[in-house]
Amino acid sequence: MTIDETRTFLKSYKSMANRVEYINNKMINVKSIRYDDSQRCSYGEPKTQNDYIIMKDEYLSQMQEIKDSIERLSSMTYRNILFYRYIECLSVYDIAEIMDYSPATVRTYILKGITELANILEWCYSSFKAMLNLVKC
Repeated sequence: MTIDETRTFLKSYKSMANRVEYINNKMINVKSIRYDDSQRCSYGEPKTQNDYIIMKDEYLSQMQEIKDSIERLSSMTYRNILFYRYIECLSVYDIAEIMDYSPATVRTYILKGITELANILEWCYSSFKAMLNLVKC
C-alpha cells in the first residue's frame, strides 16, 4: 500500500463517522441535518431499519479496522499522533499543543507514522494474498 493510499485509508474514518451519525439520525427520523458527504438523490428503494442497521454495523467495523491498524504501529508517539489527526480530526497545531511538539515535528511524525503503517498494511495484504493462493491449491 502506498503512502497516499494509506493516508486515504485513514481519512476515510471521518467520512464513515459522518455516515454513522447520518444513519443514527435517519433511524430516528431527524430530517433537518445535512451532511456534506452523504449520498444525495438516491433513486433506489427506500431503506428499512434493518438496512440502516446493517450499513451502520459495516461502517463501525471498518472504523474499528482503521483504529486497529493504527494500534499496530511500534511507536506510541506515532500511534497518538495518527489517532489525534485521523480519528479525533485535530489539526497539526492542536496536536502540537497537546503533545508539546512543534508543528513541524508533528508533520514529520505524521509522515513517519503513515510510512510505517503503509509498510504494515502492505505486509498484511501480501500475507493475506499468499494465504489465498495456498487455499486455491
